[in-house]
Amino acid sequence: MNIIQSSLLMKSKPSKKSKLETECLYGESVEIFEETRNWAFCKLITDNYFGWVMKKGLGILEKATHRVIVNRTFIFENKSSKSNCYMYLPLGANLTVEKFERDWVKTSLYFNKKKYCGYVPSKHLVSLSHKNNDWVSVAQHLIGTPYKWGGRDTLGLDCSALLQLSYQTYGEVLPRNTSEQIKLPKREIKNIDSLGRGCVVFWEGHVGIMIDRLNCIHANGFHMKTEIEPLKQIIKRMNKNFKILKMMDFN
Repeated sequence: MNIIQSSLLMKSKPSKKSKLETECLYGESVEIFEETRNWAFCKLITDNYFGWVMKKGLGILEKATHRVIVNRTFIFENKSSKSNCYMYLPLGANLTVEKFERDWVKTSLYFNKKKYCGYVPSKHLVSLSHKNNDWVSVAQHLIGTPYKWGGRDTLGLDCSALLQLSYQTYGEVLPRNTSEQIKLPKREIKNIDSLGRGCVVFWEGHVGIMIDRLNCIHANGFHMKTEIEPLKQIIKRMNKNFKILKMMDFN
């Protein structure tokens, strides 16, 4: 099964009031293990995350060929920016390109079990095998994005989703949470003076990405958005409760 909404909330329990675990993005696949009338307990194939999603957000799509590389784009009704929009697609969403038509690609989407044809600007997509060597620039394009615990849609992100979505453009899908990301077999950095662009700093329950030797970008609850600030400033504020656990080179 696939996600057929722009993004779909994955909850800890089959209830709208339960804790948000993560968000599943359009075109991603899930494996279902249990169902109720309105909910399905499933695994998000992208990062093996488990939780409950509402069944109305699931359907069957053709095998994905491309993914969204910009913060957000739209599926338009016609090959015109002035036409009606069916829905938005966030960074990391997957879709099937059926045909290239100049500056547009043709794709299909489903509403109420009916198939519709739509168009997406081709410059907003890359093939699934595409690799962006400057993955940190993707994180920088998300400056100002509101902070949202459990958020993985670019309408609202948390710190580990910022790292996961940015690094996915480099060709590797990371685990969803910092508790697993910190265990990855990346080169560990012992001296803070050795940090540089593409290095990642972990605190307990938090992660930030270095954009250069001194400055770090992170989605955080202090600013309630994705922000760049000097690493020393973050350390000063975090050290009241949390010290750095590990620094790693993700290049």
